Amino acid sequence: MNVVIIGNHAAGLSAAETLRKNDAKCDITVISKEKVPPYSRCLIPYIVSGEKTVDEILFKPADFYKTNSIKAMLGVEAEKILPKEKAVVLKKGKKVPYDALIVATGATPSFPRIPGVKLKGVFGFRTLKDAENIIKYCDENNVESAVVAGGGLVGIKAAVALHVRGKKVKIVVGSPNILSQIVAGCEAEIFESHLRELGIEIHTRTDPAKILGKKNVDGIESTEGAKIDCQLVVVGKGVSANKEIVEGTDIKTEYGIVIDDQCRTNVTDIYAAGDVTQSRDDVRKQNWLNALWPMAVEEGRVAADAILGKSTVLRPRTSMNSFKIGHVPLISCGLTGAREEVEGSETVKVKGPGKYEHKRFIFKDGCLVGFALVGKVDNAGILTSLVTRGINVSKVKEHIIAGRFDLPTMLPLIMENKEKFKELEYQEVFEFF
Repeated sequence: MNVVIIGNHAAGLSAAETLRKNDAKCDITVISKEKVPPYSRCLIPYIVSGEKTVDEILFKPADFYKTNSIKAMLGVEAEKILPKEKAVVLKKGKKVPYDALIVATGATPSFPRIPGVKLKGVFGFRTLKDAENIIKYCDENNVESAVVAGGGLVGIKAAVALHVRGKKVKIVVGSPNILSQIVAGCEAEIFESHLRELGIEIHTRTDPAKILGKKNVDGIESTEGAKIDCQLVVVGKGVSANKEIVEGTDIKTEYGIVIDDQCRTNVTDIYAAGDVTQSRDDVRKQNWLNALWPMAVEEGRVAADAILGKSTVLRPRTSMNSFKIGHVPLISCGLTGAREEVEGSETVKVKGPGKYEHKRFIFKDGCLVGFALVGKVDNAGILTSLVTRGINVSKVKEHIIAGRFDLPTMLPLIMENKEKFKELEYQEVFEFF
């Protein structure tokens, strides 16, 4: 069997590794625009801050492909797919045939359509190349201050990394608070306070209207008409799924490539995994874009299993986020009320005891449908399992609100609902939680 994988990060690498582990003879080809071995995108902020080297963020050895007999076409761009011919067309015109194809092309930062966005000194914050270009630009242009457009996880990580590197940083965000897509204002305020204590400025309810400069950035003009001086701009306002490669085919797309529980597209022998996909969300009861590293790894594994004829399916899933600034962590899951109103729900907030500790739980029809934990995040995995499986938590609601949701306390409820955990083998249970 000849399997082609487009993409070599979390999803693509997981697929390649699973295929080789279970089939020593199949031919595996990995195609990637990036020339470097697989690395953790989550860790590129530490490259910018100077806290880690490139070798330290690789999650597989540089010789991984060679030792596993995988053909790696690095620095090569796949341009389109020809499902009827069962071939991938490269940018230079060469065709790569396949018996099975996994599309793991990821996502790309969304740049605002404003004047000056193509000036030198404007960067995304997604790839190792982005990080290296930011460092080079800072060093060659004596950058003293930077503006980060966007207050989501990516934007905040970029801001903190630049701050650690010694730059004056301002975050500009159009919403009333940072992290508006994943938490409510009560959680965001904790992180805004912490960021300001570090010396990072935050400007809310305003967006860049124009990036100023002739060839290089020398500031931005906000939608409020204010000028903010800076020599570098990082765009951290979300990403768009790289689904262009399937345009012109019968592969179904919405916001991303739509996949089923075995990561199959609607076209035979074509699978998709990772940030490019739109998959089942068990809490929202619809397909959703949940671009998360653990989900990408699982999707790569499930796609590979499907190609090998196994019946592995995706575990229950929904939106999740894990984040940390300094010593203050955040974990959120499910319907937190940030992206959508949860009609008929009950929200319970618990502050303290520490300055940076806060809990918020969203209940509906006896189930926990979402939560956000700040400061103390122990046993968040157990809450996540209750959310994604739609388990009625009425019997343990007061325990949850009191912060007692450790495994021994929740185990009786889990055992009562063991059929909803049937996809877990016994030995996986403690690792899962």
